[in-house]
Amino acid sequence: MINTLTKPTFLADVYKDHPSFSHGTRMVLGTSGLGGVWGPVDENESVDLILYALENDILSMDTAPSYNRAEEFLGKALKQWKGEKPFISTKIGRLFAEKADEFHLDYSRETMLKSMETSLERIGVDAVDVLFLHEPHLLPYDKKDDIIETLSLIKEKGYAKKIGVGGNPVPEFYPFFESGLFEVVSGFMKMDACNMSAFEKDIPYFQKNDIRYYAASALHMGLLGSRFERLCEERPNNEWISNRDVDVAIKVKAIADQYGIDLAGMSLRYLMSTIEADRIVIGARKTEQIKTTVDYWKQGGLSEEIFNKITDCIFN
Repeated sequence: MINTLTKPTFLADVYKDHPSFSHGTRMVLGTSGLGGVWGPVDENESVDLILYALENDILSMDTAPSYNRAEEFLGKALKQWKGEKPFISTKIGRLFAEKADEFHLDYSRETMLKSMETSLERIGVDAVDVLFLHEPHLLPYDKKDDIIETLSLIKEKGYAKKIGVGGNPVPEFYPFFESGLFEVVSGFMKMDACNMSAFEKDIPYFQKNDIRYYAASALHMGLLGSRFERLCEERPNNEWISNRDVDVAIKVKAIADQYGIDLAGMSLRYLMSTIEADRIVIGARKTEQIKTTVDYWKQGGLSEEIFNKITDCIFN
């Protein structure tokens, strides 16, 4: 059950970034889809997609070695980009993969250092702004001290300005936070317009310990977008899309219909209007997808009235 004493807070100025981030924007382009892990992509289209985001004031980029060719494509786009330097994050621990369901993990010092150097080379930068420790639920927890020492070394070498966690932290991971090293968490499927389970434990802890939150999967794997009808019919009721998620999504869709707003757009703008979502990660595989996202981004946040109605749907 969600802790109903802790609910999302309305944010009027959706373009105001948290001061702990040196630059970039609240909206972050996630590159897993354009890298090719979800299916074939066209290199030129992927590079142009990144450039389109940059040209339209999405100045934060998130990538990973396990996103197939995403780091490579980002590097190629940055070579062409002449504007403001974007805020860049990548990940470590999960290695190169061609498909999303391939898991090649290695958290040893030697491999992580090599992975970091390879990422910097692919992206074409001397350092990333955030390095996320990828897949916290799959870590060898008995190697906690070694992993933290390696990440500290990477930061000391100047390869990464901040260290974060890339994925939803499970209870076994929480002792890692005691090191004080982790400043950012990139969570997914736990903060959106049909599921705010991040408020059960994660968000109160992060707020107390001054840890920033990247909210990924803003459309809940398509439940709040293009896959709404299909998922409402199928009701997967698994760890990612529960019956409760579907029930809430149906209520949220009714609000969208009431106000004549596109469900996907309203859902993204709801997250934009949530102050606890320090940054919001959106993905795109095709040019038309990033164009639609940019349009939502430029529309700004929701009214407080609509925001509160959606929040009531989630928590009641």
